[in-house]
Amino acid sequence: MNIYISQKANVIFADYVYENLNFSWIDRWWETLYEDGLFIAMTDYHSIFELGVKLKSMPDATFVNHLVWKNEWGNHPKDRFHQCFDDILIFCKGKDWKFYSERVQVEKATANTKLNPSGRQTKTATAFISDICLTTTSKERIKTEDGHLIKWQKPIALMDRIFLPFTDEGDIILDLFMGSGTVGEWAFRNNRDFIGIENNPETFSLASKRLLPLDKNSIV
Repeated sequence: MNIYISQKANVIFADYVYENLNFSWIDRWWETLYEDGLFIAMTDYHSIFELGVKLKSMPDATFVNHLVWKNEWGNHPKDRFHQCFDDILIFCKGKDWKFYSERVQVEKATANTKLNPSGRQTKTATAFISDICLTTTSKERIKTEDGHLIKWQKPIALMDRIFLPFTDEGDIILDLFMGSGTVGEWAFRNNRDFIGIENNPETFSLASKRLLPLDKNSIV
């Protein structure tokens, strides 16, 4: 299926099938970014190295961040450490990206101790995200028509950490693998414009039902 979108985006987000090492889709969508726009891709140990090499090779690409999100699911072999985390690579199409550190403040471990001479109660969050989790019993979990939980759903709080410091109100976020619509919900609730693409009809229907009450003119 060919999809043609003439609208450029400030941010492209891709939470794709991690085992897929065919990155030709990046070539197609990289050109859709505005100058100094961000390409944010979620993956894990299956493809983190290959994905990083691909993004570094893109025209005018500049590495921004490698985030690690600790989660409660993942590979559980008996003969090695458990791979219970996702990787988030952030690259800029240019060199002049936005970053508002005041939007991603977390409590300092030394806030009320003698080891905090500055007296500051917060600090900018690190690239290792261990304070955000989505459990099977979370109220924001999306279910299919037969009652099963949508796989690989990400929490709204994670979107806060990823998008708040890098975007302004009115920015356009293009989600290439929309899934159940978490990025779309975040975007609408934070006054960002949103374009979402999802190939699975059932999942797209669930995302539509989730997003329609937030923006009645955007679901087609």
